[in-house]
Order: sequence, then C-alpha cells, then structure tokens
Amino acid sequence: MTIIDRLPQIASDAPVPYTVTDAGNRAADLPAIQPGYRLVPALIGTRSAHQLAYIECANWCTEDHTEYPYMLDDIAHQGDEAHVSVPSFDNAFGVAHCLNARLYSDPASSDPRMRAAHILADDDTPLQAHLTEEMADQLADDFAAFAAHLRRLARSARLANQTAGGAE
Repeated sequence: MTIIDRLPQIASDAPVPYTVTDAGNRAADLPAIQPGYRLVPALIGTRSAHQLAYIECANWCTEDHTEYPYMLDDIAHQGDEAHVSVPSFDNAFGVAHCLNARLYSDPASSDPRMRAAHILADDDTPLQAHLTEEMADQLADDFAAFAAHLRRLARSARLANQTAGGAE
C-alpha cells in the first residue's frame, strides 16, 4: 500500500489538493523518503495529549516509536542490541558487568556525528560511549586481543589448578 492509498478519500467535487504531473504521478508533490529510510508510525506529544504521525525511520531501527509519546526532537533511532556479560561465581546475580552495543542515531542533535548512524555502547549506567565506525573497529581489535589474553589466563589457571591438585 502506498502513501497515496492511505490518504483520505476526497469528494469528487472537492478541489484536488495536489498537482498531477505530466506522467500522472499524484505523489510528485509529496516529500520523498530518503534512501535507507521508511515511514513508520510515532506517537508525538505528551502522555495526556498526543497524536499518531508518520516519521522517517532508518531501515536498521527496531525501536517502537509508538510505545509512548515523544516530543518530535526527542525521537532517536536504535538498532537491535548485542551484549556480553562478565560472569562471576561470587555474587548473587552471577553477572558482574554487562556491555551493550547497538546502532544509534539522533536526528535532532546539533552534533552531525550524533545525527549520523554510529555505534552506542553502554554498561547499563548513565555513561554512554558513542563510537564512529573507526572507533568501533579499533575496539573490536582490542576485544580480540583481550579475548586472546583471557584464553591465556584460563590456560594458566587450569594448569595451576591441575598442579595444585585441583580447586573445587
């Protein structure tokens, strides 16, 4: 269904609110959706006074913009979150740290880096890290080196425990 199909039907004697082009394209006067985006519904306003509107949303965004009302300049786009948890055997939760990462964009930001798609990393605290593609690549390289170091530590602990008769 196209956007034209969703427009209200106009009585035959009412003036036509758009211009028909030579090609007969009624959508010619409607704004174009930029590549990589789609129209999605969003609740705009406050909890007590809001309305449903359609906004441009990045194709990678999985945010439900109708979950609660937003002020238009507070709408951000977020992709699916990936996370890694650091387990711990000595606390009640079994997890000591959690790092999350996802694609993010804040279209109303005054900072062009925030408006562009970038990687948002956080650890469920108010402090967030906004990464460019290059920063994310470097962090991934650092994580790969860290993972190799963790494997060496695990091997060393395993050997130490075997030599000491094992730890239970």
